[in-house]
Amino acid sequence: MNSYDNKKALVEAALIAAITTIFAFSTMYLPLLSILIVLIPVPFMILAYRHGIRYSILSFIIFSLLIGIVTEILYAGFLLLIFGPMTIIMGYYISKNKEPYVVVGLGAIVAILSIFVAFQLVLSISGINIIDEIAIVSQEIISTQVEMLKNMEVDVLSVDQILNYLLMIIPAILIIQSLFISVGNYYLSIATLKRFNFNKVELPQFSTFRLPPNIVLGSFIIFTLSYLTTYIEGIYHVSLITNVTLLFIFLFFLQGISVVSFLIKKTNIPKVVRIIVIGVILFIGPLLTAISFVGLVDSVVDIRKLKK
Repeated sequence: MNSYDNKKALVEAALIAAITTIFAFSTMYLPLLSILIVLIPVPFMILAYRHGIRYSILSFIIFSLLIGIVTEILYAGFLLLIFGPMTIIMGYYISKNKEPYVVVGLGAIVAILSIFVAFQLVLSISGINIIDEIAIVSQEIISTQVEMLKNMEVDVLSVDQILNYLLMIIPAILIIQSLFISVGNYYLSIATLKRFNFNKVELPQFSTFRLPPNIVLGSFIIFTLSYLTTYIEGIYHVSLITNVTLLFIFLFFLQGISVVSFLIKKTNIPKVVRIIVIGVILFIGPLLTAISFVGLVDSVVDIRKLKK
């Protein structure tokens, strides 16, 4: 029986590697699919749940070799570096049925580390600084937008001020992006497993989303340490504090919008209306800070009584 299961797992691993290779190859020639490249870990995470992490790793290695053969070795190396560690970590903890915030959090941490390592490798190999390239592209876009607003007689900051702020918050943007990628891969993996009747898998509802229990204490400690860097020479403390602030505002905003979704759900409003209301909130600037405060309060007092 074990021999049959092993053969079945190997066949499935090879099949997933082949299908993912075709998908990754097609994204190079179909721009509309290129944004979906971030979902490459999904089939390997599903494989990890079904047959164990070793088959997932084997399948990802086969995929990397295949994509290197049909495209370029550098592209294969890029995919391996960016998505390999996240796939292994998230696949392992999904197979162990860990809590969603553990899987997503660890996946995001590994993803952001992989991105920074990739930036350094590109710099050391080709001499290209990706941050500088981002600055050049951003400057062109910002200049166009600022000029358009000025023609409409709207008061705006200068291009240099906007660009400097944008470059300053790049670390927070990359971390938030990694969180979205991690959440997307996790949710799609669990939804697929649920679709194929894996009864042990529970698809988390956004209305019950919660940050880790010690998030408030952790954020306080990080803020304190960030502030103390003002007394250390050589550290650009303004950038550090700005990025930390932006990151925690985003995290508490996620929990806050989850609380809003939970409360609206209690009123039995149709799902379509609930989605529209949440969508409107996302586009009302002044409400964003208020929603983040709601998330902070929920982290402290448990408004939804989810612990019970």
